[in-house]
Amino acid sequence: EPAPLAPHSLLLDVARAGETLVAVGDRGHVVLSADHGHTWTQVPVPTRSMLTGVSFPDADHGWAVGHDGVILATRDGGRTWERQDDGTGLDTVFLDVLFLDPRRGFAVGAYGKFVATEDGGRTWSPRRALEDEVHLNRISRGADGRLYLAGESGTLLISRDGGAKWESSAVPYDGSLFGVLPLDNGHLGTYGLLGHILRSEDGGQVWQPQNSDIRVLIMAGTRLANGWIVLGGQGGNFFVSRDQGLAFVHWKPAAFGTGVADLIDAGDGALLTVGEGGAIRLELP
Repeated sequence: EPAPLAPHSLLLDVARAGETLVAVGDRGHVVLSADHGHTWTQVPVPTRSMLTGVSFPDADHGWAVGHDGVILATRDGGRTWERQDDGTGLDTVFLDVLFLDPRRGFAVGAYGKFVATEDGGRTWSPRRALEDEVHLNRISRGADGRLYLAGESGTLLISRDGGAKWESSAVPYDGSLFGVLPLDNGHLGTYGLLGHILRSEDGGQVWQPQNSDIRVLIMAGTRLANGWIVLGGQGGNFFVSRDQGLAFVHWKPAAFGTGVADLIDAGDGALLTVGEGGAIRLELP
């Protein structure tokens, strides 16, 4: 059903489909912007379940996942969507999705849920990245093709073969991690609860804590076109690095107090956030 306030309601993830931004969230809302996040248009989808993750490997093909085991697919840049799940996974909570190309993709979620497809989502097969049934919060890919899984209990897994095998990285923190940012020259960044920020200069073998005095949940991170790294999370708190994650400066924009679930470069020099307040553009300091 059309919801005029959908762009201002809870949104949990955002991705780029060519020049279009696609954000997903509560009640199955999917909204599109063709002007760097200034204005948004809601599109109809065949679900009212909460959508938590969205991924576009190219400008046309995209997937969104969420609660109740929902998997949606689009072939026209997000304008129309169809369901690919069979409707029986009501106890499944997907938290993120990543497609490497229009055929190969993964969806991950609560209690170690991990499924993969090699035929564009027509069929999905279960995978197991680790024995413990911890929540897998986010899956990401580096420029070199390596894949990264971040989850609760300090879980950080790395795959060097396209997701067939996963190795555990010994992060010196046993709380929840919410993402991995692949940087240049094998450098990595990860972030999580209570302001925890960690950096590795050797592909994840050794990690150095770079914790902030601002002890808030950090939910999302992105690297902008200008090379800056921006992390965001609870209460409208952001952490900005201009030196590839060596040091972060706390930033709290005026009149911005809502939680952030994801971040992306808006494409025109601004930062686009999605979260409790919907989709919001921010000019960088």
